[in-house]
Amino acid sequence: MLLGEIESLGALVLGVAPKFQVLDLGLWDSRGGLWAVDTVMMRWISICFGIFSGNCDMVIGGRNVGDSLIAQFIYTGNGFYLQLNDLMRFSDLIDIIRRRFRFSSSDVFHLQYSSPGCPVIYLDSDLDFKMLFCCAKIYKLDHVDVNVVKDVGSSCSSKSVLFDESFSEIIDENDYLDDGFKDGPTKSYLSDDWGSYLLHKGQKFESVQDFRDKLRKYAVQTGFCYVLPRNDSLYVRAVCENHGTEKCGWEVIGSVAPINNCFYIKEFNNIHTCKGVLRNQTHRQLGSKIVRTCIESNVFLNLGLKPADIMSNFKSTYGFEISYKVASRAKKRCLEKMYGSESDSFSMLSWYKDAVLETNPGSSFVLEVEENTNRFQRVFVSYGGQVEGFKFSLPVLYVDGTFGKSIYKGQILSATGRNGDKGFFPLALCICDSETEDNWFFFFKHLKALLEPQGRVITFISDRGGGLLKAFNQVFPGNPHLFCFHHLRYNLTQKYRNKRNAVVLAQVLQKFFKVAYASTERSYYHHLQALRDEGGAEVIDEFIAEIPLENWCRAFFKGCRYGIMANSIAESFNKWIVAERSMPPLAMIDQTRMKEMKMMSERRVESKSWTTQLTPEMEKKLVERMHKACSFRVIASHESVYEVRDDEYSYSVNLSTHTCSCVKWQINCFPCPHALSAIQAARLNVYDFIDLYFSAEYFRMSYSFPIHPVSNVDSCTEESILPPITKRPAGRPKAKMIKSSGEKKPIRCGRCLKLGHHNRQSCTEPLNGQQ
Repeated sequence: MLLGEIESLGALVLGVAPKFQVLDLGLWDSRGGLWAVDTVMMRWISICFGIFSGNCDMVIGGRNVGDSLIAQFIYTGNGFYLQLNDLMRFSDLIDIIRRRFRFSSSDVFHLQYSSPGCPVIYLDSDLDFKMLFCCAKIYKLDHVDVNVVKDVGSSCSSKSVLFDESFSEIIDENDYLDDGFKDGPTKSYLSDDWGSYLLHKGQKFESVQDFRDKLRKYAVQTGFCYVLPRNDSLYVRAVCENHGTEKCGWEVIGSVAPINNCFYIKEFNNIHTCKGVLRNQTHRQLGSKIVRTCIESNVFLNLGLKPADIMSNFKSTYGFEISYKVASRAKKRCLEKMYGSESDSFSMLSWYKDAVLETNPGSSFVLEVEENTNRFQRVFVSYGGQVEGFKFSLPVLYVDGTFGKSIYKGQILSATGRNGDKGFFPLALCICDSETEDNWFFFFKHLKALLEPQGRVITFISDRGGGLLKAFNQVFPGNPHLFCFHHLRYNLTQKYRNKRNAVVLAQVLQKFFKVAYASTERSYYHHLQALRDEGGAEVIDEFIAEIPLENWCRAFFKGCRYGIMANSIAESFNKWIVAERSMPPLAMIDQTRMKEMKMMSERRVESKSWTTQLTPEMEKKLVERMHKACSFRVIASHESVYEVRDDEYSYSVNLSTHTCSCVKWQINCFPCPHALSAIQAARLNVYDFIDLYFSAEYFRMSYSFPIHPVSNVDSCTEESILPPITKRPAGRPKAKMIKSSGEKKPIRCGRCLKLGHHNRQSCTEPLNGQQ
């Protein structure tokens, strides 16, 4: 190679003038040879000059070979100083670091340092090691901080680790142990990066709050606690909590730059001289503020996430254990970030009212506050899509009240319909302080305003609450009203509270079950007599006199009740919104709206794939009854009237009036097997005798009116609504309603085959030898 070519090559690689007059980054030897940056190129150029390595007096920017550089190596808050020499090999440096930090042979780590021009420079080879001295010359550094970063999740336990040709093979004992005795694989956590949040002096943060958050996470991951001798909006100084007792020198000082309002570290001593800096599974400063930043995305996607689930997920994801209290408070902070504080939530209701009425035409949103104090009193909400869709649902409404679980408590009144596929259809919601007659009257009054334009007679089902009954009779005096059978059983149980005879009570409840389900008046009086004999005529007669027969017994109800005996749909809705009941009013209403909006959309999409004429549940019911109808013999009497017989009984069916002497057609509003047998004998279409509310077409129509989104981009309000005055009861608040034995659904025992609240294991009934 010609000298001119080498001169050009030197200028190209090193950025210097030809003929090697000035070389800030070059290395010269005494014989005129050039040492380039790249190792291969360096050897090639040296060979061209007829020299090899050795007999060199190298100079780095005027420094002799013996010149050194002081480096501070830092790992998770601990560190040591080392005097580096450019004659050291990189593998020697790795050995020193491994011994000082007590790394195992399977641990993999890398080194990085920073310069004023670059925040992260990697140090991974001999070439990088030599360039470290060049960097020190350029920026006139006397010392440098080197961070040791462990590669979590990477290991070399299953293979040899070689740093260079002279490095001996490392043997891991896990290669020779059984599975039960091996060290498990190192798991990586999302918190592993927290240890690198604080690196060096001059580090930039978006704000002082950003610095505080990262300082907490850094301390948690590193394994020490700190105190803040000074902490304000412009200046923060943090020292190790052992600063006063053990004179620990760890300290970080930073301030806000007025030019861009960013926070910069001014002083940083990352060496702990105290004892006990070790990462543990728990940390005293791992509070709800840190946990909130880690879980808020999961909470926003699933507001029903329980504190116990948060604790478990945080342990598996971040590797730390948190208490139930911290998890609960972290979730609360997430909700406050999304909807504001619980007290501010009441003021935002006025904005939300206007937003709902604007985005959802036909909705009803009534907000009432006290005139003198402007305190929240109650709110009624029903969306236009629900009002229009209810027209194609069954003409029944389940009304019930349940308790709220936020700090302001209160009651949640609801009216829930039923679709043709045995599912619930939410219609209206009300938040108030308690289930008083005045609040129920407010709820029924606005509910009636939605129902009257539909022109249908709605049957109501309730639990027979005192305030509810009085308000219902004032607003809906002519509407059918059914009492929940399970609540009646509970009321009857209270009559025997002091009798202390569980066997007698079980028999009384079983006979009362037959009385309530009696289909004819003759059957009713027959079972009533048996009930009076078992439970005592005086107690039974007093109890029966308190409740009108048409409100609870099937034999005396005039109209179509669709087989309803209990307020189960309302209970299902209350459980469906159990997570939302713990939220303040605005959050609860908005989250319930989104839940209902999603449900209506999913059911609308699902119903498009149905190929049957009825909804799936009712089509299945029809198939089962059609199969039973095959066993009957049908004899025509006259037009539309048939006698249907089996081996033991005969029934009279009138197709024109949709009645059967078994009364099940009238009660359930769905053809019984006797009626289906007569319909087939008359060569008629069975679907013509089934209520349209059970058809797939009506189901699709009920969910064809969507609930529209409500945007909060411009959410602001000038009206201030004060929260209600409530007194929190003593003790831990109940999250679930405790049901009494009278409200629990009876089950059939597998031993005695009787209905009750016992099973095969707890059964004590005598057997007569026939079971």
